[in-house]
Amino acid sequence: MKWIEMRHVGKSESGITDRWAVLPKEDDPIAIGMVSWYPSWRKYVFSPKANTVFEEDCLRDIADFCEAKTKEHRAVRKAAMK
Repeated sequence: MKWIEMRHVGKSESGITDRWAVLPKEDDPIAIGMVSWYPSWRKYVFSPKANTVFEEDCLRDIADFCEAKTKEHRAVRKAAMK
């Protein structure tokens, strides 16, 4: 069972990369963190809100999502360079 969902919330301030809110699957969910591009690491990363807790399934889902979005981003950039 999935306990969280990622909702696209638009582009970064630079307009180059995407951002997603991480939300619990509940009525009227409030974001518990954000997935965004971290230039220093050249990857998408998860930034949790203060005082949030996560169990192993949520952490795996978030990690898998970040990894997939990083691969997509790199593939698009690589294709654009050809």
